[in-house]
Amino acid sequence: MSGTEGQGDGTVASLRGLRVVRSAPILEAAWRYWSAERPGAGLPRRTALDPKAMTRFLGHSMILDRTPGGTIRIRLGGAALNTLMGMEVRSLPVRAFFDIGDRAAVLDRLDAVFTAPATLELDLIAEGEASLVTARMIVLPLLDAAGEPTKALAVLVADRPVTEAPCRFRLTRDVLVPLDGAQANEPAPERDPRPRRRRTDYQLPVEITAGFAEPQTPYEAKPATDRTTVPWLRVVK
Repeated sequence: MSGTEGQGDGTVASLRGLRVVRSAPILEAAWRYWSAERPGAGLPRRTALDPKAMTRFLGHSMILDRTPGGTIRIRLGGAALNTLMGMEVRSLPVRAFFDIGDRAAVLDRLDAVFTAPATLELDLIAEGEASLVTARMIVLPLLDAAGEPTKALAVLVADRPVTEAPCRFRLTRDVLVPLDGAQANEPAPERDPRPRRRRTDYQLPVEITAGFAEPQTPYEAKPATDRTTVPWLRVVK
């Protein structure tokens, strides 16, 4: 598995794997659960998520929904995320969690989660009243009912309880890892660009007639004759 790592300033470096266990047991639990739901190299379906099995990280989780217009909204959000924002996060665009100056960069990486598809890990920082708040967020793609990667499970964990809401984070580091072999529905077979012939067409393709049609005798035109001498023509009075 290959991926790219950025420092928040556009620099990118190669790496393998995804950092999930660095003093973040909640993120590790989410990662393990999502991985266990994957059908081989495919992606889990949104409907396969079971809240009872997600109790360890449910309060820090949100389901993201990428609309046809490209907006990424929060479909559902946990209690810890409501506390970070000081409001119900349901239906909010996910950009609300990020500082205005970093929104374009974050949204660009989030968009790749759905289009690649890929997993994403973000290192975040925000200014609190007492001290800085650091956080980490992982975003894991999911399939919708149609089998398309328009959903995602996101889990955000801060290093301490936050009471100064809303908390807007800045991006300090990101890890985007494309998922080899994972895709949406199987691609449709390529259609033959040639126009399809009807059964009533005068001349059928050779591959259709072979083995079925009778041997064809070449057409030979009869020599022209004087119309007045044609035996099968007569004048009717």
